[in-house]
Amino acid sequence: MIFNVGEKIYKFELLKKLGKGNFGEVWLAKDNNIDKEVALKILPSDFSSIAKLLEEAINGNKVNHKNLLEIFSADVVNKDGTIITLIAQAYQKRGTVENNLNPHNFLPLPLLLKTLTDVLLGLEYLHNGGVIHNDIKPSNILLDEYDNSILSDYGISSFSKDMTPVSPKSVYRIHGAPETISGAHKISIRTDIYQLGCTAYRLANGISSIKNDFLKDQLNFDAAKLKGKIPSRKHKPYVPKKLAAIINKAIQVDPNKRYTSAIDMKHALEQLNLPGYWTTNPLKTSELIGYGKNYTYSYEIIPKPSNLFDMNAYQTNKNGRKTRKTVFCKKNLSLKEKDRLLKEYFEWVFNNAK
Repeated sequence: MIFNVGEKIYKFELLKKLGKGNFGEVWLAKDNNIDKEVALKILPSDFSSIAKLLEEAINGNKVNHKNLLEIFSADVVNKDGTIITLIAQAYQKRGTVENNLNPHNFLPLPLLLKTLTDVLLGLEYLHNGGVIHNDIKPSNILLDEYDNSILSDYGISSFSKDMTPVSPKSVYRIHGAPETISGAHKISIRTDIYQLGCTAYRLANGISSIKNDFLKDQLNFDAAKLKGKIPSRKHKPYVPKKLAAIINKAIQVDPNKRYTSAIDMKHALEQLNLPGYWTTNPLKTSELIGYGKNYTYSYEIIPKPSNLFDMNAYQTNKNGRKTRKTVFCKKNLSLKEKDRLLKEYFEWVFNNAK
């Protein structure tokens, strides 16, 4: 069916289309009965049975946690002879966390760590209630006006009374844990951990990570994942080694080598002590800039003949005084030497920025 701005469906008036997927559409709508704006999922009846569609609303209506999206109501209505399911949920004006990526397509470290911590708090609440989310990805993480992250979409979540592994309704293949590909075909707390690890990898290294691997070679994607080649265990220089180690543990092929719980992973993140971070330079968006409490950090790479490079590194105080970080200023570097020195400088800022 085709829906239009201003159209009225049951008690809702459609204001703005927010998104579309295989499931149907999401609209910003006004609930005229209570004069409230909501995010309205419109699900066609031929997508699945009505009972199955309503499971999402039932699961979402049970949650009461600031890091989980609240579902207000679910209705089954006849629209011009077609049965559709309407799920009204809390509307977050800022949209998904993807809307807050920098021009290099990754989340700056402070927001990334808060996002992961918030999602883990929401996951712990779900797991304690016997719910396995099973659809953790950047597009299902919303941000409120206070930078709190909110995990949404319970469409393919499953209930497990004692949290033993259960068969999934469906799996988002790009983030599907290896055990859902292999003979087990089961989901558990640790598949949620794996999916969050994939999400963290993409938000830290670039949102197209993993997804591009899938688009390049869908035929061999699952086999590469079972071998631990996707996601790659290699990370961009702007990802701290300590964080990379946490992400790599979350995406282990063997579920028993991952974190045992959401709180276990949250504790690992809380132990990070990283006074500096890197993000896009607001004055020149092709460059990266490091931030500490009192200084910013920058660098320049100067190409020379014979595939050699000079590198200069700087720190700038709040008064604009710029000085060289001489230990990271070198001449006539090979490509490998240049890349190695740049990684060392990035890592130095993570751990020593002032």
